[in-house]
Amino acid sequence: MVNPTDLKAQGNALFGAKIFAEAEKKYTLAIEATDEATASKELAVLYANRAACRLSLKRYMDADADAKKATDLDPTYAKAYARLATAQDRMGVFHLSKESWKHALDALPKGELKPEEQVQKTQYEASLEAATAALIKLQNTVVGDSAPNEGPFVMRGEGRMPWDLAAAIVPRLRTQRPTATSPELFSSAWVIKAAYEDFMNGVGLMKQLQVVGQGTHKRVVGMVGAILGLTNGIMRDSRVMHIPDNDFISKYNKQVAFEARGYKAWTEGGPEVVIQEALTRQRKDGWDATRPALSITVRYLNLEMFPAEFDKSISSAWIMRGILDSGVYQRHHVAVEFFRNCLTVIRTLREHWILESKEDRGAIFEKSFEFGVQQLYLEALMKSYSDEDGSMEVLEDLFKESDLLIHEIDEVLRQPRSTEPVDPGFVSSFYIYPKGEAYAMKGFYYNKRAMKSGNDQDLFHKSALEYMSAAKSFPQDDEKHPWYLHAAFGSMMNSHAFPLRETLDVMKQIREAVPKANEIWERSALSACGVMGIYRNTAKKEQQLRDMVVAGKASLDDRMGIEYH
Repeated sequence: MVNPTDLKAQGNALFGAKIFAEAEKKYTLAIEATDEATASKELAVLYANRAACRLSLKRYMDADADAKKATDLDPTYAKAYARLATAQDRMGVFHLSKESWKHALDALPKGELKPEEQVQKTQYEASLEAATAALIKLQNTVVGDSAPNEGPFVMRGEGRMPWDLAAAIVPRLRTQRPTATSPELFSSAWVIKAAYEDFMNGVGLMKQLQVVGQGTHKRVVGMVGAILGLTNGIMRDSRVMHIPDNDFISKYNKQVAFEARGYKAWTEGGPEVVIQEALTRQRKDGWDATRPALSITVRYLNLEMFPAEFDKSISSAWIMRGILDSGVYQRHHVAVEFFRNCLTVIRTLREHWILESKEDRGAIFEKSFEFGVQQLYLEALMKSYSDEDGSMEVLEDLFKESDLLIHEIDEVLRQPRSTEPVDPGFVSSFYIYPKGEAYAMKGFYYNKRAMKSGNDQDLFHKSALEYMSAAKSFPQDDEKHPWYLHAAFGSMMNSHAFPLRETLDVMKQIREAVPKANEIWERSALSACGVMGIYRNTAKKEQQLRDMVVAGKASLDDRMGIEYH
């Protein structure tokens, strides 16, 4: 028989050696070998230890679940409360972590403390103070005041937003009958218009939610499908995410509570819990009870993001929470976990249900949905790298996931497709654009590696090629086309590997694409960051270089370097 004490000792040794994934496995085996009825306090230690592993692995939701279990088993266990509070801090739910730090302090022995307990007390007090300050800052954050290029912003300039301008262009595009074999007719107008329609359909459904009756007869009535609309819009193009009115967050939170209860979505625990319970529910209750609950769970989660306005049994979405955390609150590492958890649930359950029909499993298991989540995940990973310590681990994860996405999309696109008219917005949103973003992330990867390696010119060369592939994945009237061309231009200049003729060609492409992109994207978040000034400077530099060639001061075969930039 397996001895849980031996397994715990092995886990402790592995944890001390910082081999966290293997330590987690040992603690899991020890948990499975321990009887909760006769050894609750010993089991609490194992859960708390596994929570520590998961904190080190940056799996904060799973760490949260383990630490909660430990505190349930032993309400006097100070370290368990501290690990719970740490997980909550990392997820940005400071109203919860504040209370958990208080519990950790209360659980310490009363009276004179041992030296190690005094150290704990000092640490917990400092953490409580930090969580309190973070909560105050969060409560005073004005949605829409974030950097405009970072996502969700309050809609301004009504009638001239990208979706408005796109709506005026689409009727002309429809007369050209785009098909899967005529990609030159694709336009970003298709993408942003369809994304906006989905998003605003969700907003419209949220507005129908209301409380009727009084006293014991009070009940909430409304329409389901609002979260589906919001997330579908964001999955089509995350740039559609904006705050349409001042009470959007309050309405959203109430809608989440309404739909989660209606579908019996999972409102506690991380992907491990969801996977296990989804498999059990499907076996016991069938697909009609499992499919909608899974869809809603993937789209949102119990994390009580806005406590002042929200029922404490339910909270924000995995996808929506990721968007809000990365865009509004700049907590990119939190967004990474939410999107990664979505992918974990989708990929794991798809393998379990690989023989089941698409209709039974539901839309979240389609590759197009996964590609949309992967795109959001890549963007959050990139921002977390720039926002935190610039670790190579994050950078390597970014490259690996980007490369995987490109290969998987290529595999799908190689399959025979109909030549009948298609929805070009769908094709672009879930196949072409995600592939383009993956190329851009590989460009980012090589660029950062080049700088870490002392401006390695070969890596800058690779970066330029990846950025050019990214630009080609977007039509000329998408703002990302000239933007990624400009990123390619920067890496070209650092590489000293491209002849002037190629550099001038890229600069020309930027100059010609900008007016076309501005037909739709003149009031986008990216435009608000001053990219037009950057493009104007590039155009001036292009003219200077062309003048140098005419004057015989430079040759089209010259290798261009940063001194020309």
